[in-house]
Amino acid sequence: MVYGNPAINLERVSSANQVGRFLTSSMYASVKNPVVHAGRLEPAHLQALIHASMLGQSQTSIVVHQWLASGVDIEDVYLEGITPVARLLGQWWCDDVIDFASATLAFTRLRQLLFELSPLFLMDASDHARGLSCFMVGEFQVQHTMGLFMLSEFFRRNGWQVRTDECESGDDLLRKMSSDWFDLMAISLSCERQVPLMRRLIPLIRKASPNPDLKIIAGGALLSVCPEIVTGLGVELITQDARSAQKSALDLVSNKQYIRKSDLTLSNVN
Repeated sequence: MVYGNPAINLERVSSANQVGRFLTSSMYASVKNPVVHAGRLEPAHLQALIHASMLGQSQTSIVVHQWLASGVDIEDVYLEGITPVARLLGQWWCDDVIDFASATLAFTRLRQLLFELSPLFLMDASDHARGLSCFMVGEFQVQHTMGLFMLSEFFRRNGWQVRTDECESGDDLLRKMSSDWFDLMAISLSCERQVPLMRRLIPLIRKASPNPDLKIIAGGALLSVCPEIVTGLGVELITQDARSAQKSALDLVSNKQYIRKSDLTLSNVN
């Protein structure tokens, strides 16, 4: 039970003072996680996860496992629960409502939660993608972001073979994309400096790839705040939703008119 914890509108925070009162009171109260009705998450549930992520790892895990026990689909936990909470925490950090240390701890707990949920998330994996291959890349010289990890989970759950090698530079990415066959490359954009670099690299990657019909998609947190920035990026698909991204990517790649390298056999090359 929470005592004196003010309700806030997580979709439209009216003032930094309101958030400050919420965070201050949260440090002295236990997490109130309302009952879930009909498997749907409401703003109060997101408030509970924010509160928990500011307190500790065990509290964060308990909130989400209560959702799952109440019938919330695990994909909805990822997209309707963890994703908007992470975005809001990021916005509060950008607006100097919470400090770097608090934001980092909360993000770390949410990221650890995704690792914890991964076996359950992949338990019902399908073979819809029939082993199509995808290389996913984020910002260079940066540990994989939570968004990129979540995207890889959705692709793996639907039968994709996913590689998420960390890249040191554009040349490193170019070497990786030219050394193996990939049906798809997915770019996660989290900062503006990635965009001009990717504009330069994409034509080079297409030219160097063993796949003459490589498909490239882009998404990420940057697109939620300035979607116009990727105009002219040279990709086939722009997306912000991990679930729809893999479905659209599968349609994109399945419409190809070439034979995948892994499909070549003695019977179809003679």
